[in-house]
Amino acid sequence: MSLSSKDLTLGYGDYIVLKDINVTIPKNKITILVGSNGCGKSTLLKTMARLLKPMSGKVFLGNVNIFEKSSKEIAKELAILTQSPTAPSDLTVFNLIKQGRYPYQSWFSQWSKEDEKIVNYALEKTGLTHIQHKKISDLSGGQKQRVWIAMTLAQQTDTILLDEPTNHLDIKYKIEVLDLLRSLNQYEQRTIVIVLHDINLACRYADHIIAIKDGKVYGEGEPKEIITEGLIKDVFGINSKIIECPLFKTPMCITYQNLDMISC
Repeated sequence: MSLSSKDLTLGYGDYIVLKDINVTIPKNKITILVGSNGCGKSTLLKTMARLLKPMSGKVFLGNVNIFEKSSKEIAKELAILTQSPTAPSDLTVFNLIKQGRYPYQSWFSQWSKEDEKIVNYALEKTGLTHIQHKKISDLSGGQKQRVWIAMTLAQQTDTILLDEPTNHLDIKYKIEVLDLLRSLNQYEQRTIVIVLHDINLACRYADHIIAIKDGKVYGEGEPKEIITEGLIKDVFGINSKIIECPLFKTPMCITYQNLDMISC
C-alpha cells in the first residue's frame, strides 16, 4: 500500500516545524529525505510511522488514515528504525531480532515455527546467522545496525522507514548498510524511506528525493531532475558544482564556501 500525507502540519507545543505537507512515497522505490539540520526530516518520518501525532492533516496507508488503526495493525504494514536505537547489552542478536515478531504475538498465539523461520530468514538476509548468539554489546557499529534492520525485516512489512541509519558509521559500514537496503528494495520490492545527510549517497541510492526547507517541501523527484547547484545553495546554504559520478552516473555534489581561499 502507498504511504502519503495530506495537508500535514507538524510541531511541538506551539512551534510549527512543517506546514501543509503533501507527499506521496513511490511504492517499491527508495525515497530519501534531505535538508539542513532541524528542517523537520525526522519529524516527518516519525509522523508517517505514527510515532508522532500531527497538529493537523492526515497520513494515509493506502486509503486509511494510520491514526485510525491500532499500533499492532500498523506494525504489520510498516516498520521504522529510529535514530540511535538501544537495547539491553546482554541481549543476543537472535533475541533482539525476534522482537520484530511482536505484532504477531498474542495470548492465544505465542512463538511458533513460522516465527522462527522468519527470524532465521532475517538473520540470513543481513548476514548475521554466524553471530546470532553473540551479545549486542560485543558487536561493531555496522553489525549492530544490521541487527536493527534485521529486526524490521522480521516484522514482514512492505514499507521500511529509517532515520539516519548510517549515522556514526564509517564509510565502509555506511555503504554496507545502504547496499543492504538497496538489495531489499530491488529483490523483495520493499518500499524504503530514509532520512540521510550525505547528499552524494542520497543521489546514488535514491529513486526519489524529497528536499525540505523552511517547513515546506522545496522540491522532489529523481536525483538527476532536482539536484542542482541552485537547490544545494537554497536548501543547504553552500555553493556547489554538480558533476556526474564516473562510476554510478548519478549527480555528484562538490561543495565549497569560497574559491578564493583555495590555493592552486
